[in-house]
Amino acid sequence: MLNQKILFISVCVIVSFSLQNAYGHGLGYEVLPPVMLGDKEVALEVTSAQYSDPDSTDRQIALSLFETSTAITVREVTYHITAYKGNDFLFEDTFQSDDGIFTMNFIPTESGEIQLLEETEGSFFDSMVGMQKNVISVRGPVFESGGLYKFNVEILTADSYSNELEEPIVYDVGLSIPDRTYYDIEDANFGNQEVNVITYYDQIENFQYEQKTNSISFSMPFDWSENNINQTSIVHEEIVISKTFGDLMVESLSVYVNGVEIPDYSITLDGFSEHTRIIHVIVNQKDLFELYQNYEFQDEMEFLIKPSDENLPLSTMTGNGQFRIKLNWEPHDIKSGSDITLFFDITDVFLKGRPVAVSYDLSVIQADDEIFSTSGISTDSREKSNVAGVFIPDDINGVITVQFDNLDGNSLARIGLPIVVNQINDFEGSMTDEISIPDWIRNNAGWWSANQIQDSDFASGIEYMIKENIIRVPLTTPEPPVPENVVIPDWVRNNAKWWSEQLISDEEFANGLHYLIENGIISV
Repeated sequence: MLNQKILFISVCVIVSFSLQNAYGHGLGYEVLPPVMLGDKEVALEVTSAQYSDPDSTDRQIALSLFETSTAITVREVTYHITAYKGNDFLFEDTFQSDDGIFTMNFIPTESGEIQLLEETEGSFFDSMVGMQKNVISVRGPVFESGGLYKFNVEILTADSYSNELEEPIVYDVGLSIPDRTYYDIEDANFGNQEVNVITYYDQIENFQYEQKTNSISFSMPFDWSENNINQTSIVHEEIVISKTFGDLMVESLSVYVNGVEIPDYSITLDGFSEHTRIIHVIVNQKDLFELYQNYEFQDEMEFLIKPSDENLPLSTMTGNGQFRIKLNWEPHDIKSGSDITLFFDITDVFLKGRPVAVSYDLSVIQADDEIFSTSGISTDSREKSNVAGVFIPDDINGVITVQFDNLDGNSLARIGLPIVVNQINDFEGSMTDEISIPDWIRNNAGWWSANQIQDSDFASGIEYMIKENIIRVPLTTPEPPVPENVVIPDWVRNNAKWWSEQLISDEEFANGLHYLIENGIISV
């Protein structure tokens, strides 16, 4: 079961100073290419105050025109600004800045209109010496969330308000404002789990977790054009999971963008926190160009994150960040009243992941009950793992924790890894035994996902094949059929694309068909 819990956002940025061109699509700052202003070279820097803290409520963006040779800010600048969030128009107005630094505070309100209010910031002394800052408060409901903000900036005067430029200096600016969303997942084995996603590019949608393949998927708007990619430094997504979610604590994860597997260097598993793992997905500009040049994508970026293989070891770091634990076990399908063998490696992060001989306390617990405990000195061999035999009593069922404590005598060097006794594989709502989908239908699904077949044609074709028993899926009582203008949700299209490329199972693809039947888009 999956439902979105809350939406929480922040506008963010690293205040940075650089004379190199740094584009802000995917970043919280942007330095535009320098241009000539009379006999001096100037550049526009745009910064946001929240890029390093996605939970900050300080939503502020500042513009500053400066001389590249001296780093001195140009004074008495007139800015004409047209602002958008994504493709939605926000406001257009002209503003003057005595010190050349123009600041916008974005304030979320319940009002349905965008409101602008001119303000000044600074003390009484600042006003006496002309050091107050020009600030515009921009209020509206759209600022409850982050995403990609775009600004068309025209500089009309510089150095003096009377110095009107014959040709305005024009910049197109893009700033990514982090957006954090929270989701509740009801997992058959690990219970209720919260996953949150921080996007440093644009707002995500269509979040799903598929338990059968332990995969997370979501999408976000993305302009697959050379011009946009030229202005995009990186696309950075963070998926934050609890370390109690054992199926996602595996040693290796693979990430797909629009069905294409991206390089391993784009994925970082950050386990430094004792309680959470952060999956960093960072797609750089070079890899974006390779995707753009080799594939024809629509105006969307679709992410799929899943374990790289079946039955991988679990892996994480101790709470003090010094040691990494890798854990595997046999048999992998643990049953009550049976013996299992734990295999584990202890490596030192500060020694570049070298196995080390350190003391440890190992226990297997469920809730407050200890099932097994031992102590020892780990091996420093790269070829041979540490081994512990454990008997699982008859009354033990569900999640158990393999707990490591006091590594090398340090009470902070501790971590637990969850595994499951009597793992549930026949998930609620599973349709495995009722599904039959011929492989040749993958072509149809691929064509439709690439918009080569209209929604109505795809729905009609699937409807015909279900009626003729070419496709078998569990039937349900549908809502009244949709008579015209069939529109199929993007997540169903995503499933069809991934299924056509054999990235997800027949059951996952059938979930989409099941949705079409339930909602009357397909009549059977």
